[in-house]
Amino acid sequence: MKLKKKILISLGVVVAVAFISAASILAASTFGTASDPLVTLSYLTSQLKPQIVSQVHTDISAAEASLQPTLDASVSKFKTDIDAKLAGAPAEAAGFTLVTLSKGQTVMCGVGTEILLRLGTASGTGSAPALVDSTSGGTLSSGSALTVNHMYMVTIQGNGFKTTAATVKVLIRGSYTVS
Repeated sequence: MKLKKKILISLGVVVAVAFISAASILAASTFGTASDPLVTLSYLTSQLKPQIVSQVHTDISAAEASLQPTLDASVSKFKTDIDAKLAGAPAEAAGFTLVTLSKGQTVMCGVGTEILLRLGTASGTGSAPALVDSTSGGTLSSGSALTVNHMYMVTIQGNGFKTTAATVKVLIRGSYTVS
């Protein structure tokens, strides 16, 4: 009986060891797989994050270095273009010109020309709308009277105004012809 008991105990120990080994192998094989990775927060914050931040800084520096010559060339060309345009611009284009007119004269303007009636009376001429009243936000039809001290803009090439008083003074900024 003693032998039988020893065999049973030995067999129980072997089965228990086999069971524990199998459970350990099963546990070890299910953690850290591609479908269930085992990563600690400390690894993410102390190892992976600094590596990613370092790589991003390196990539940004490389991108800046490769784009800097293009940016410098664009800025230089822009400055050159602006300087050339400013050098070739007529002095009166920057400000208004005071024009004194007599009754019955017609002023035809280019698109974008601005008109400010200072003295006298005049009426709009040209295609509808003859002028845009920038002061009131409305439009002025051909034949309608301009209002003193209102700013008008020409939006159709060749539109303008005709004087109806003996002396008319207007400030004009932009291109125009008087007939």
